Amino acid sequence: MYTLIQLSQSTKAQLQSICLEYRLKSSGNKSDLIPRIRFHQEKIQKEEEAKKQLLANGAKPRCEEFEKIIRAFQLWCEKEGFAPFKGYLTTEKVHINEVRAAFADYNSEGEEGEIAPNLSDFFFCLFNWDADNKGSWDIYDTTEQDREFDCDSEYNSDWLVAGMTEIYKAL
Repeated sequence: MYTLIQLSQSTKAQLQSICLEYRLKSSGNKSDLIPRIRFHQEKIQKEEEAKKQLLANGAKPRCEEFEKIIRAFQLWCEKEGFAPFKGYLTTEKVHINEVRAAFADYNSEGEEGEIAPNLSDFFFCLFNWDADNKGSWDIYDTTEQDREFDCDSEYNSDWLVAGMTEIYKAL
């Protein structure tokens, strides 16, 4: 992150380079570039803070059943070498606390009168997560085997459900 003083003391060429680094439009004079960079940096800070809050929410301990479901999912991922990733063909793995937060939000677990979490709800959440059209999760192989998780593959949602259910029952 660049401070206002650093940006003000930068040349137009340096500011244009920063814009390119941030993948921003680099045309205009210094008085155009500095606010563009500052706005982008503020956006990055807000996104980082939101992510930090999301992970903190996900990290909160929850009821025994919730924890058992998440543990079964983690064990399945470790055993099978698959994990959720953000969106289609991405390299950004979904943090387990993001999964926890999404399931907690989907389930509203812990509120007075709410239904306890269950495996079916977890599977629905996992396969249908969208976070208000911000994207979805896809399951990818994390090993060197290059296996494809797809409905036309032996590695599919039915396979995940069966494997995770077996682990869940053994916990």
